[in-house]
Amino acid sequence: MNAPAWRVWLVTALVALWGVLALRFVQRGELVMAGLCALLMVVNGITLWRLTRHGK
Repeated sequence: MNAPAWRVWLVTALVALWGVLALRFVQRGELVMAGLCALLMVVNGITLWRLTRHGK
């Protein structure tokens, strides 16, 4: 693992929370904010993947 454990946990929590927030905005019918939250969830997911890659 390339990153400290606290950073991996932080990014994991951010991915989960952005997903929950996106679902809440979808339920309210605010699709622009839901899309923004979903985009941030994907960006943090990519960051999490980069942090946990092995072999670098």
